[in-house]
Amino acid sequence: MSFFKELKRRNVFKVGVAYLITAWLLLQLTDVLIDLLGLPELTGKLVVAALLVGFPLALLFAWAFELTPEGVKRDKDVVRDESITPQTGKRLDRMIIVGLIVVIVVMGVERIWFADTAPPTLAGSTTTGETVPAEPATPAGVETGQKSIAVLPFVNMSADAENEYFSDGIAEELLNVLVRVSTLEVASRTSSFAYKGKDLPLSQVASELGVNHILEGSVRKAGNRVRITAQLIDANSDRHLWSDTYERELVDIFDIQEEISDSIVAALKVALNVDEASAMERLQRPTDNPEAYELYLQGRYLWRKRMEENIRGAIGLLEQAVKLDPNFAKAYEALAAAWTVLPAWSDANAKESLTKAVEQANQALMLDPSLAEARAIRAHYAAFNRRWQDALIEFEAALESEPKNAGVRQWYAESLNETGYLQAALAEIDKAYRLDPAAPIINNVYSMIATIQGDDALAIRHMNKALELGLTLAWGHPLRSLVRTGEWGVIERLAYPLLSEESFARLCIEAHRDASLYPEVRRKAAEERAQKRSFNKEFYVYCMALVGDLDEAFAGLDQVLAEDPTNIKTMWSPDAPFVTMRQSPRFKQVLRDNGFLELYEVRGWPDRCRAAGANDFVCD
Repeated sequence: MSFFKELKRRNVFKVGVAYLITAWLLLQLTDVLIDLLGLPELTGKLVVAALLVGFPLALLFAWAFELTPEGVKRDKDVVRDESITPQTGKRLDRMIIVGLIVVIVVMGVERIWFADTAPPTLAGSTTTGETVPAEPATPAGVETGQKSIAVLPFVNMSADAENEYFSDGIAEELLNVLVRVSTLEVASRTSSFAYKGKDLPLSQVASELGVNHILEGSVRKAGNRVRITAQLIDANSDRHLWSDTYERELVDIFDIQEEISDSIVAALKVALNVDEASAMERLQRPTDNPEAYELYLQGRYLWRKRMEENIRGAIGLLEQAVKLDPNFAKAYEALAAAWTVLPAWSDANAKESLTKAVEQANQALMLDPSLAEARAIRAHYAAFNRRWQDALIEFEAALESEPKNAGVRQWYAESLNETGYLQAALAEIDKAYRLDPAAPIINNVYSMIATIQGDDALAIRHMNKALELGLTLAWGHPLRSLVRTGEWGVIERLAYPLLSEESFARLCIEAHRDASLYPEVRRKAAEERAQKRSFNKEFYVYCMALVGDLDEAFAGLDQVLAEDPTNIKTMWSPDAPFVTMRQSPRFKQVLRDNGFLELYEVRGWPDRCRAAGANDFVCD
């Protein structure tokens, strides 16, 4: 008898098939038990190793032994006529058929249960004929099956509602730890915290944030003791991967944060095969002073709420924090950020505020050179002082330190936009948006940059997003996009309720569709100047150019740039009035007087200007 026929007679092939089917089912069961019981990842590897070793042993056993009515015997000891291998083969056939049916059922259930339900997205086109990238189904870097997590704001369970700053701060600091895990995608703070107070299914939150894991928890603070509960949830199956409760003296808060973040990474290591023990960079303790840390959390909480009263309150708290701990780098950085935004929410002098901001930023960087926000504030100060190349260098250094910092990337995009590098600005704000798609301010800046670029469809899209996210004045930047596309119904609905019928701004808007109002715009402008009424100076420049009064437009531009040279951004717009101004020799002088030519000598000409001979240039 041939060797092949002998293998067949002894049921070696059938034993091999039955073994493989059984092994596959055992691996599926092991995978479930590892998740369910929280077994170490090594368990799965040991099972695979045992099954691999067992396969050749099973084949050897089938070859050398035979199952008889008297028990297992060596094959050579069984009389051929008394062999029951045909009956054994039939039993193996039935086992194989049943096993295959089970395999098919398991695969079918798995395919249906874990089906990807993410809706497809389609690319569209703009009114300018350019292709608009399809809206990302998820934030940047978060792809199907990738290791991703969102840290939701922890619920304040304290008797004192004012302790909300503390629960928010704990969640934010945990996020700052997890974002340093190199292969873990973490949804941004703004996007995650947009769900604060909303009673939505976690699966919906995860889908909208584009993550497959959610960290949520609660904080109860009483006196000097704190109780923190945290739990990590698999959003696909709504299964708890890990949970724990920590009760400590407040002095140990940093130990608690480290314990929680370590536990999360350990749980993700089991669930997603994230071997990150060495990749996770441990954040340095920001301070050893618990009181200073609480003041810091309170200050950041107020700063995020904006408005003048909150920002000034934050400055007071953060000044107390750095007084308690003069080596508290993050508090200096937060103090610098508060001084930076104050002029936008009050009548504070921009130069004085930025000078204070850069002093605090320099102190922060002296203590910790890796702080990206502090470097970005130094970049703002350089731009305000017309040192454009220094500003861009500082922004780029900040992003090299923290490439996932959406806020710094947004500021960098604005600076590129101010200097006329429009395509680069659009690319950077898109990166910021993909990092933090639920940030109202990023969508607002996106609409501004797209308007200046001339991509009206993109500008209006992000204007609508910013409005949906609660930024009621988001129509201001893309107003010219609304005008260019003839969206007068939208303008009347959004802008007109905030403008009186006699206002200069409303008259100027109306002049876009009725040129006969130009003389009235000039008369109204003269009246506003004579009575020294306050109005948007940038918009005034545009209105004067619109009605053909270039002398007044350039006079207004000089005044705008004397107060803040970064307000030149609208001059790069594609609208005819600005084109006329850019083609004037006076615009060349504006660029020279405000330090732009030094930048262009190093970085090249902006999008709407080019060299014209050895020592000249033109803009269009």
